[in-house]
Amino acid sequence: MQANKPTSNKLLKSINQQKVLRLIYTDGPISRVELADKTGLTQQTITNIVNRLLQDDIVLEMAPAASSGGRKPVPLVIDGSSMYAIGVEVAVEYVRGSLMDFQNNRIHEVTKRKEGPEGYPLNYIIGAVDELLLHVPDRSRLKGIGCSIQGLVDSSQGTVIYSPGLGFRNYPLRDRLEEAYGLPVSLENDVNLLALVENLKGTLAASQNNITLKFDYGIGGAIVVNSQLCSGANHVAGEFGHFKVETGERALKCHCGAKGCLTTIASISGLRRANWKLEALRSGVREQEPEAAAKFNHIADAIGLALSNVITFLNPEHVLLTGALVDELKDELLPVLRERIGITVPETCKGVELIVLPMTPNESISAAGLVINEFFEVPLEQLSL
Repeated sequence: MQANKPTSNKLLKSINQQKVLRLIYTDGPISRVELADKTGLTQQTITNIVNRLLQDDIVLEMAPAASSGGRKPVPLVIDGSSMYAIGVEVAVEYVRGSLMDFQNNRIHEVTKRKEGPEGYPLNYIIGAVDELLLHVPDRSRLKGIGCSIQGLVDSSQGTVIYSPGLGFRNYPLRDRLEEAYGLPVSLENDVNLLALVENLKGTLAASQNNITLKFDYGIGGAIVVNSQLCSGANHVAGEFGHFKVETGERALKCHCGAKGCLTTIASISGLRRANWKLEALRSGVREQEPEAAAKFNHIADAIGLALSNVITFLNPEHVLLTGALVDELKDELLPVLRERIGITVPETCKGVELIVLPMTPNESISAAGLVINEFFEVPLEQLSL
């Protein structure tokens, strides 16, 4: 027991520092007295921690605040303008990267479009990161690389479990990038990452139980229950694209090996399979072309069926819809889905609210935010180790 004590003390010291650091990040400007009140740590402990953070140029002291008497409190803030993160969005047809500072200012952006299957996407990721590194003002202040992945991801292990569009299966992407750059690397599924961002400070911030659905090249989903992301036993919870919406002869075979999946109908890849381009479908629907109208109705019926069943089963407060297909067709699609839900879900579930973002977010910026969030994370789970 005695042999473990130094390690435990070191871990506790690290946790206390992260608690203070995160509070300065989330609640700053904040004084040392307020930090002591909110953390329960002694004034001396707070002073020691703050002095280390000041010495490491992570925290700045602002001008003293007004005081009714005695010594004026000195507000503390994060020195976000001189710390940096790289975010990379790895999509089926492009890799997009953003260099961000910790005040969420974008310093540089790069997009590498897929020109063929050879070397995609790893060489494209490396090419994007290499270009962004040229624009980092101080490499010693670069805190990590975050990746948003279109596919199934085990974020704890840093592996891409399966992404048919990217050609990855059980691929150790985090290890490959950490070996290449010597920086901490974080991975997350693109829809899970969007759900985390929107639940933290976006359209779902007031919601405790919600679903995020992305209709893009494929279809992905994320489930939040009691404000916690539900990833499932094998990190595949929320795979909304594989909800079965067709049977019999109309059920097309999906890349997952099954038939009748929503992805085969209501995704960009599903449209291409049916010889449709998204832009052509959108213009055809708005010009009331019969063939386009029939295709749109098929898509809306399939989404409506799947969505009604998922709402009935999970009883969320909100459902957030995003992705390229929603961006292009939301004006036509949203009223149809609301009508379908109103007819098909039980009375107890009809309070659900459908939300559509103005445009699918730049996920490379969200991926950089993953680095920032982990930099300020409090590693409480290590206490049980």
